[in-house]
Amino acid sequence: MANAEYLTELVRAHYSGDDRRFSNLLNQVIAAESRAGHSRLAERLRELRIEATRPDSTAKATPLARAPRNLEQILSVGYSETKLADLVLAPETRGSLERYVIEQRRAQALADHGLKPRRRLLLHGPSGCGKTMTAQALAGELKLPLIRVRLEVVFSKFLGETASTLSDVFAEAARVRGVYLFDEFDALGRTRLDDNEVGEIKRVVTTFLQLLDADHSDSLLIAATNTGHALDTALFRRFDDVIELPEPTEAQRRELLSRLLRPWRMKPTDNLVAETAGLSFADIRAAVEDAHKEAILGDQPRPSRESIASRLTERQSRVPSRAD
Repeated sequence: MANAEYLTELVRAHYSGDDRRFSNLLNQVIAAESRAGHSRLAERLRELRIEATRPDSTAKATPLARAPRNLEQILSVGYSETKLADLVLAPETRGSLERYVIEQRRAQALADHGLKPRRRLLLHGPSGCGKTMTAQALAGELKLPLIRVRLEVVFSKFLGETASTLSDVFAEAARVRGVYLFDEFDALGRTRLDDNEVGEIKRVVTTFLQLLDADHSDSLLIAATNTGHALDTALFRRFDDVIELPEPTEAQRRELLSRLLRPWRMKPTDNLVAETAGLSFADIRAAVEDAHKEAILGDQPRPSRESIASRLTERQSRVPSRAD
């Protein structure tokens, strides 16, 4: 493996933005690994170097993202290994999301013809039906940081400064390329015509529209809401796509169960699928996870179908009180 000095200098070059030195050091690491007989590692490093420098690549070195000090309470930064293949989606929804990935990966090819890739997406649907996981999948596919904009914090602590804080968030999106998820977006995007809303929120919506119009960053902006019908209609026009993620169908619930049970070589029975009626994807995952924990604590090699059915029934009892 590369020695500590090489690794230290690589990290230093990365954070200082010295691309030339980083490239030279990487070449030295590849040569050293090759001489040491670590041919697989050397070849993988060569492949990554080629992938990052090919003409159509949009994967410029993205610094490890972290929220600036003035936005530490607002931005929650992380990375995702989730891919679109991990999601259970309707074919047309999967096609729409794959289009985002393709256009982002081929951004330079589009730019050569004066075109820009899609990068603004509004997701709406019931709680637990995949909005956050969709954002995670796009971040994972594009190898970008997932940056959640915590609107609940903005409104609870910074209401009088919301417009200024949002301006800072958009400035960060221009500085650090990533997937910016505006979750619980209905807190921000309620219609300006709602007489029940205070003037501050109406001003914030207007500011957000102006920021969207002025934004020319390379970041993806994803808004997620449980109540799309309550949003200001002017917001819809600002997004490249508006995608609904409804409650899962029986076929989708069966597919998810099949995936979750696959590690134990189990298949969902019709009775087990029937127990998932009315549950969200998140509910089903949580029920199977609960059954798995029960098996581990009981020193069992895998959860039983009876245990999974019991946990699903338990989740069913919570459906009426689940957030809309």
